[in-house]
Amino acid sequence: MKTLIAAMLVSGAAVAEPLVVHYNERPPHHYTERGRPTGDAIATVKRALDAARLPYQLRSTPAKQQLIILQKNEAPACMLAWVDLPGRDDKGKLSEKIYDERRLWCTRATPDETIQRIDAALRNAALPK
Repeated sequence: MKTLIAAMLVSGAAVAEPLVVHYNERPPHHYTERGRPTGDAIATVKRALDAARLPYQLRSTPAKQQLIILQKNEAPACMLAWVDLPGRDDKGKLSEKIYDERRLWCTRATPDETIQRIDAALRNAALPK
């Protein structure tokens, strides 16, 4: 069994840790209903992450706690629905717009490739069909 796991790690077949996307309760855009994340912004993010083929987990987290997570920068994570204001680029990485002027604000520990894949999926989703 250890040999199989080692072979999977060497070949890159190991499953990546899911990207945690934190959101605060802001109906109708993002909120929890019957224990499940829902809202138009949640749907947009889920479509983008699915299209980017990124494993993810959605987690309801108060905004102040999200700022602490960004500041600690311990692991890849994104915060849903933050506005691109001066100085925020220094603290994290901002995605393309999700709705209105709101974006994902991701920790610096989030790989650039992850942000690029999310942005490409968001741009493709915004194209008229």
